[in-house]
Amino acid sequence: MATDPLAATGATASTSADASKAGASRNKLAKDLDTFLTLLTTQLKYQDPLSPMDSTQFTNQLVQFANVEQQIQVNTNLETMIGLQSGNQAALAIGYLGTTVEAEGGSFPLQDGVASFGYNVPQELASSSIVIRDSSGAVVYTAQGETKVGQKEFTWKGTDNFGFPLDDGTYEVSVTGRTADGAENQLVTTVTGTVTGIETRDNQVYLSLGGVDVALANIKGVVKEPTKTTAP
Repeated sequence: MATDPLAATGATASTSADASKAGASRNKLAKDLDTFLTLLTTQLKYQDPLSPMDSTQFTNQLVQFANVEQQIQVNTNLETMIGLQSGNQAALAIGYLGTTVEAEGGSFPLQDGVASFGYNVPQELASSSIVIRDSSGAVVYTAQGETKVGQKEFTWKGTDNFGFPLDDGTYEVSVTGRTADGAENQLVTTVTGTVTGIETRDNQVYLSLGGVDVALANIKGVVKEPTKTTAP
């Protein structure tokens, strides 16, 4: 079970998307402004001296210019705010360093010869199976999972099915549940690892779990020691 997640983690993904949209909008508005100024300058240069541009029309164009400039400034301020928010999230993420966290997903680190992950059984199952693959996709370990409804925890001691120890690194877990009528479903998994680093990319904060990068928004919280099923 995971408890006490740090605040504001859920906003990371949305702020990254907002920053991208703001940047695209600013670029488009800047191009529109350049086009507007070029057209206005050309119009003033070649206007008929005997029939100059109507002052009302000229005023309207200046208002349009001011509106465009204001929109560009608003987008710039928005990007600045998003950057500050990302910085605040990175500062909050420092509190995760050295802690063991639970995150949504299937990729997990084998650290010091041990790894933990969880999976949710949404309904009574006839059987379930756990499959662990290495970074090349090869199956290195299989086990029977639990069938009763609820959140389950599993600890893997980093050995293959013959008991030989495997190297620390990145692995992938999948859990398949089978109902009494033979239907199969992939169960939702969560992985556990110790945070060894923090990185910011594209205004999004990532935690490194022994080489596995997990978005801050996918962190469910800090792990307490649960009652686990231990595999050899």
